[in-house]
Amino acid sequence: MKYKLYERLYKKLPKPYKKWVERYLEYAGFSAQPYVYSGFSFTYGLALSLVVIFLCYVGILPVKFMTVIPIAVFVGFQFFTHGMLIVISESRRNFVEEVLPDSLRLLSSNIRSGLTMDRALLISARPEFGPLGDAMKKASKEIIAGKPIEEALKNLSTKVNSKLLRRTMDLLIEGLRRGGNLPDLLDSLAEDIRQTKVLKKEINAVVMMYVIFIFFAVAIGSPLLYSISTFLIQTISSIGSKIEVPAATTVNVPFITFKVSKVDLEFLNLYSLVAITITSFFGGLMLGLVQEGTEKAGLKYIPLLIVISLIVYFTTRSLVSSVFRGLMTV
Repeated sequence: MKYKLYERLYKKLPKPYKKWVERYLEYAGFSAQPYVYSGFSFTYGLALSLVVIFLCYVGILPVKFMTVIPIAVFVGFQFFTHGMLIVISESRRNFVEEVLPDSLRLLSSNIRSGLTMDRALLISARPEFGPLGDAMKKASKEIIAGKPIEEALKNLSTKVNSKLLRRTMDLLIEGLRRGGNLPDLLDSLAEDIRQTKVLKKEINAVVMMYVIFIFFAVAIGSPLLYSISTFLIQTISSIGSKIEVPAATTVNVPFITFKVSKVDLEFLNLYSLVAITITSFFGGLMLGLVQEGTEKAGLKYIPLLIVISLIVYFTTRSLVSSVFRGLMTV
């Protein structure tokens, strides 16, 4: 019954979204059906939102934010479930690209020993190659079952979200079409990939200073400023509310009026938390872009940045409140 509900809901979703889910479920190596994953994400996100509404209704959470917090929880859960697919697929991509040169050299050695392509793929599919080994084993079985070698190699590159793997398979297919020396081609590809990896590591070492600066600004500087500023506003508001100006005393200063406004501290704290979360989100994307050249690679940094930022925010507020507690009692 539950899966039928998921399937009906999935059919009403836009086609680009359905294609995206199907593609990234394959990239992440998940065996779940797309409609099951999407239905789980939507229904459980809705359930969490209803729980938050109930907590607001009973007074555990601020009632004034009864419409904002549930929506934020639902959207956040969608980002989590769909972002997890991207993070896992990126992790698989990095692993595959790391072991790709070794797998190509092993494939080249097996072909040099006189094995056919299907047998060479099967023997080269070592368990330590992880997702790449599984894809090679599946391609070998497809070739044995009668599928053309070019088509099997093309399907191999669709199992992992890696441009490097796709380009490698395209070059290998082109070499097969033109009747080139495959062992030499595979060795050349492996060496080029290895040199590219070395160059990428050197670039990462150069940009490490920018990564440290972004991390410090997002995880330390931003929550530190928000915590001190919110405490300062709270202190000024508390002191100003206790100041009594005699009715007979008047000061005529042109263009200047002295007035202490009331500040909603709950809204101020919520604004700070939302701002810190948004800053951590885009800071994580920027870290991924600077360090690995793609925003998707920064999704894995977002939870860490949010946790550290919130710890710094609440710790700083607690320390500042304990040190300057006397001001609050003036």
